[in-house]
Amino acid sequence: MTVGSIFSSCTDDFEKLNTSNIQVNPADLPFAAQCTEPMTYCYPPQQNMFQFWTNLTIDLYGGYFMTPNGNFTNGDMGENRGHSGGMYENYYLHIFNNTRRIIAQCDASGERGLSGVMRIVQAYGTLMTTDAYGPIPYSSILSGENEVYFEFDSQKDLYKAMLEDLSTAITDISAMGADEIAKLKSFDCWCNGDKDLWVKIANTMKLRMALRLSKRETEASNAGMNLKAIATEAAQNTLATVNKDILIDKSLENEMWLMFNWGDCGFNANLVTIMSGTKDPRQPLYMTLNTGDIKNEAGTTTVAANSQYLGIRFASGLPAKPNSWGSFSGWIQGNNGSSYSMPLPIMKAAEAYFLLAEAKLRWDIGSESVKNLYENGIRVSMTNELAYRGAYAGIKEYPEGAVDAYINGTSTQIDYTDPIKAELSTPAVNKLSVKWDESASNEEKLERIITQKWLALFPLSTEGWAEQRRTGYPRFFPAFVNESNGAVNTEEGVRRVIYSSQAYDANAKGVEGGIKLLDQENSSKFGISGDKGGTHLWWDNADKGK
Repeated sequence: MTVGSIFSSCTDDFEKLNTSNIQVNPADLPFAAQCTEPMTYCYPPQQNMFQFWTNLTIDLYGGYFMTPNGNFTNGDMGENRGHSGGMYENYYLHIFNNTRRIIAQCDASGERGLSGVMRIVQAYGTLMTTDAYGPIPYSSILSGENEVYFEFDSQKDLYKAMLEDLSTAITDISAMGADEIAKLKSFDCWCNGDKDLWVKIANTMKLRMALRLSKRETEASNAGMNLKAIATEAAQNTLATVNKDILIDKSLENEMWLMFNWGDCGFNANLVTIMSGTKDPRQPLYMTLNTGDIKNEAGTTTVAANSQYLGIRFASGLPAKPNSWGSFSGWIQGNNGSSYSMPLPIMKAAEAYFLLAEAKLRWDIGSESVKNLYENGIRVSMTNELAYRGAYAGIKEYPEGAVDAYINGTSTQIDYTDPIKAELSTPAVNKLSVKWDESASNEEKLERIITQKWLALFPLSTEGWAEQRRTGYPRFFPAFVNESNGAVNTEEGVRRVIYSSQAYDANAKGVEGGIKLLDQENSSKFGISGDKGGTHLWWDNADKGK
């Protein structure tokens, strides 16, 4: 398959449109291989696609990472269409092109449990993609009614379709027999053939999506989505019942280490200052100390190597690499000098606790207190991150009492001090400590929940960025420069990824309709509309509070 063949005119159908005539037709591969590709490409194990997928866009916008390479203009909000198509192309080439075919095939053969598994994978990929761009082509591809171009679906319609698919998947997977389970085990790199775990993933996703739409509750209800009812049902059987992260542990290459190795990625000052200020025990699991001596613009060494956790402020107007910002904190490397084999993260069990905490706070769902759910989410994250990352970071256990001290901590984010260029320094913007305060307002309670969820979701930038846009938490440092020429408001920051040049070239009429849908769902307070980074997605409702 080739990137340039994602969309094209005068084509018989989507299958031909996404299959190169000089490569193997995916349908001719063994069934296990057909299923493995969309599952693994939910966190691409290929270096170029990985960088194109999120590392040039969403990783920077979501507050976890920042590039020290000033040539990557998205890091300064200078929209680059050539760097903005990775999520879109990865979805259509590697996920949707496979899942839609496998679902139809398994439905026809009566293997509806296997269809259900692929429906969950498809919904996972669709959710990432619509939450990046907004409207995308979906139902027009499934229907096959138009062979010339593919119409886009609104985000409202996409969410409804995904929720329906997840409900269908839960029913069908629950009814799986021994033969289907045996077939599932032959390719299942997410759950190792555990059908009950697939149901928990689907419920966690439904709860995630119901809360994602919380600022559009009335409109969702009018469209047939009762968010509280969806959340109430899903909350009964999430990943919080097993405390198990979903990781792909098949010796595939985790390409994040290479982004750092290339000098194209560093840590974001938002993440580093929050973790440093609150004395987060996970910090050495997430990042190293600065990897080299840091010199200021006068050439004076301000920070000796291996002495501080240092992050880069987003939109700092940095020069091209190499530069001293490239010697800030690095990716943990492991005993063999590379963490290339670190399992690929798909979902974190701790997220389910924070979803349940917000569902209790917002809709009074469940009997457990918000405080207990919040604190248990932190503890599960601590336990699971140590198991996941400890060997790569050379850490076997946390210091005695460190987790309890963190949960009861009263310190807050530290100011950002740039050791190279003093003008980039800026005061802390997050003023709440980790310790739960039952007397706090619901808004402050939500801020604590989302901030801890954001920390636990690392490094899943697509989900972390979506929650930050929805709620505004954690607060991010303001941009120092804004090279968007008015396409992004400096105070709000980037709200979406723009469609790529390739999408325009290959499906111009479809994109035109997609932008109309985007504008219909947009709620920008700054007069920004159209295919711009400052245009709001449907659920990112600026007309309603948190």
